[in-house]
Amino acid sequence: MMYYFKTSKKILDFLNKTNKSIGLVPTMGALHAGHESLIKKALIENEIVIVSIFVNPTQFDNKDDLINYPRNLESDVEKIKKLDSKIIIYSPLIKDLYVDNISVKDFNFGFIGNELEGHFRKNHFNSVATIVEKLFNLFKPNRAYFGEKDYQQILIINNLILKSNLNVELTSCPTVRDPDGLALSSRNDLLSKKERKIAPIIYKTLLNVKNKIKNEQIESVIFKIKNEFESTPSLKLEYLEIREALSLKPVKKINKEKKYRAFISAIIGKIRLIDNIEL
Repeated sequence: MMYYFKTSKKILDFLNKTNKSIGLVPTMGALHAGHESLIKKALIENEIVIVSIFVNPTQFDNKDDLINYPRNLESDVEKIKKLDSKIIIYSPLIKDLYVDNISVKDFNFGFIGNELEGHFRKNHFNSVATIVEKLFNLFKPNRAYFGEKDYQQILIINNLILKSNLNVELTSCPTVRDPDGLALSSRNDLLSKKERKIAPIIYKTLLNVKNKIKNEQIESVIFKIKNEFESTPSLKLEYLEIREALSLKPVKKINKEKKYRAFISAIIGKIRLIDNIEL
């Protein structure tokens, strides 16, 4: 038996009949092994698992990106069904979440919302948080699962939980990668064969940063690697940054008592990809 709903009301009617623990995995569909790892963890830690599939229109600042974003609901449902036939799938229409007013709530995330992705994608995190808060308030999950490929988003959701006083445990899961190191992303499906061969440079660049900062100054490392990118004309670097892991504050010198991450965003052809690693 599979539970598939397009309206939250039917799910709530179902949930109201039980008092079991709930795990929520919010997605935009086009599911891959990274999403599956989140779902598997949720299945282990909860009695009920809800997977939402919703391409949120307000978090796309580029209309072409929204139009071209990969969608394959039938395939997604089959993948989820293979993991566990009792998973609740919530694939709503826009009106079920936004009702009559497609608007974005201003959460004022401050510095962590304005840096990196927040700088290049204006209002992106407010849009993400608007939907995540709606999902949290609707289903009141005990736990919610997000992947570390979108590490900044995890910081945002954690901030949202604190700001809105939500009783949900945020679980972050490691980035899942292809054998060549490319972080799994729904957008990878939009890459041409030629672009796909180039894409692993993104992860290799992060590893290069991690190795070089052991013996060199951060500014020198970043400068040299950015220059190397210029030799690959089909790959445009948007940013390459080393930041404190929790605050996202810029870093000039490594302090062994603190945790850091390297963040990157690059455009291959027309496809924008992001990645990050712990240093």
